[in-house]
Amino acid sequence: MIPSSLVVPAAVVALAFLAWVLLRLVRLTQQRDVVRATRLATVCGVLWVLGLLLVTLGGRPRDATGYVLFNWVPFATQTAASTSEIVVNFLLFMPAGLLLPWIARHASRQRITVVALVGAALISSVIEVLQTFTPLGTAGDFTDILLNTAGCTIATVLASNVYWLISEQPVRSSVGARQRLQ
Repeated sequence: MIPSSLVVPAAVVALAFLAWVLLRLVRLTQQRDVVRATRLATVCGVLWVLGLLLVTLGGRPRDATGYVLFNWVPFATQTAASTSEIVVNFLLFMPAGLLLPWIARHASRQRITVVALVGAALISSVIEVLQTFTPLGTAGDFTDILLNTAGCTIATVLASNVYWLISEQPVRSSVGARQRLQ
C-alpha cells in the first residue's frame, strides 16, 4: 500500500507518464508504426494492472467490528469529505480505457467500448469482492464499481475516437510534398 503522504506525488508522476505514453502512441499511430504502438500500450497496460493491485489490495485494516460489509446503495456512504475518493475511483480505470484502442486495434469502436464496459465492471467487481472477503482490504462499495466502470468506458470512447481519426488520416510526408513541388 502506498502511504497517504505519497498518493498525490505518485498520482502526478503516473499522470505525467500516461500523458507521455498517449502522445507517443499518437505519434507512432501517425507514423503507421502499429507494432511499436501496440507493444507500448501493452507494456503500459501491464504496469497499470500492477499499480492497480498495489493501490487496491494493499492490506488496509478491516473494520474493527469484524463484520463483512458491502454497500449496495450507490453513493450512500459518500460525503463532501469523500469527494476525492469519488475522483480517484473515476480516474483509477481511465488508463486502461485510454490504452485499450491501441491494444485492440483491429476491433471496431463499438466492440472496444463494450469490452471496456464489461471488463472494467468485472475487474472492479473482483477487486471489491477481494477487498470485502479477504484480509487484503475493507468493506466493498458498489459506488467504486460504478465509478471505475464509468471512468474506463468514457476514456475508451474518447481514445477510440482519437485513434480512429488518426488512423484514418492519410500519411503526410514533408519529403513527398517537396518532391511534388519540384
